[in-house]
Amino acid sequence: MKRIPFSISLILLLCFYANAQTVDEGATTKDGTYINFGFGFSFKYPKEWTVHGEATNERIRELGKEKMAETGALSKPNAEVALKNTYHLLTVFRHPVGTPGVAFNPAILVIAERVDHAPGIKSGKDYLLNLRTVLLKTGAQALLKEPVEYRVGGSEFFRDSFALENNGVHAVQTFFSKIANGYALVFIFIGEDEKSVDEMSKAMETFTPS
Repeated sequence: MKRIPFSISLILLLCFYANAQTVDEGATTKDGTYINFGFGFSFKYPKEWTVHGEATNERIRELGKEKMAETGALSKPNAEVALKNTYHLLTVFRHPVGTPGVAFNPAILVIAERVDHAPGIKSGKDYLLNLRTVLLKTGAQALLKEPVEYRVGGSEFFRDSFALENNGVHAVQTFFSKIANGYALVFIFIGEDEKSVDEMSKAMETFTPS
């Protein structure tokens, strides 16, 4: 069995949402600030972290399809539909993927998934409840009773958090989601424990609609 680096395998649990297509037009990153003109927002990430491009995303896509088949968390047809409707906006790792001696590599992802085909998804909470159903099938443990409201920059997000184990290593993922113009905009923070993820998640305070 292929051994997948832990920092990558965490993302595989959501890659069928997060790594379908890469959108380069209408977005820019500079000095720790990501600006997306198409979706109309800016966001600041740790400027010493490394932004990763399509080569990394493609590798994650390949491994992710294998992971979904392995766990049975999502059928192949449903995974393909999700991939076609999801746009990968930003992936940032603390260390470049593949850095020697790095046992755990925290990450921040930003994605957008088309949800206008699903009228039952009216809020970020609805989106996260759907995502929760899938993640629980992979063995993730929900840390909140249900997604909670989070307001920033005049926007209504909802937050949900999960703990997972992989090869004996513990990690936490926190999601922030809002619905706008037929898309779910989702920010994902991946860290070693709740304390570190809570610290990383403070970056959400920099979210600014344009």
